[in-house]
Amino acid sequence: MKGTITATVLGGLFLVMALGVPVWARADADETQLETVKKDIDSSTTAPATGDKVQTLSTQFNVEPGVVENLRAKKQGWGETTIELAMAQRLTQTDATTYPTMAEALNKIETLRSQKMGWGKIAKDLGFKLGPVVSAAMHTRNELRKESRAERSSGSPKPEKAGKTERAARTEKVGRPEIAGRPERTARPERAERVR
Repeated sequence: MKGTITATVLGGLFLVMALGVPVWARADADETQLETVKKDIDSSTTAPATGDKVQTLSTQFNVEPGVVENLRAKKQGWGETTIELAMAQRLTQTDATTYPTMAEALNKIETLRSQKMGWGKIAKDLGFKLGPVVSAAMHTRNELRKESRAERSSGSPKPEKAGKTERAARTEKVGRPEIAGRPERTARPERAERVR
């Protein structure tokens, strides 16, 4: 009887530990992934065309462009701005009675962020998980990348490399040396037609 109770208690503890660890690990993984997305957004959106990025973020999170501009005026990078908007959007979805507007949700997020809280801690305190925030940030990152690619492909032509123009100028002055070409191919003999 004593052995059965001990085995049951130990089995229960093992089950609690097995189920509890992935939840903790997942929260840490979500926060790490969110930081990675933030860095991706910051590194891929270094182009000076900010008006398009403001419009993309305001469309993605259904806010006025002025809201995005205000967040950027606080010396935040594009990644930080994206995450803050995604967190506020998630807060309005999970607690619509307390935070019915994006402005109120953004104020709450900014207050908690100013207290040096991480994204995972903020999400936990506000009662939601980071998974949907990570998804929203990744979606926005992809939209910003598409926009950057479109800017590059339709933008001004690429400036020529300095080395290439210098070489071209040298060859014009000196002249191009004769380069031995390939020997000409000999013609193939024609096939004889098959007799049937």
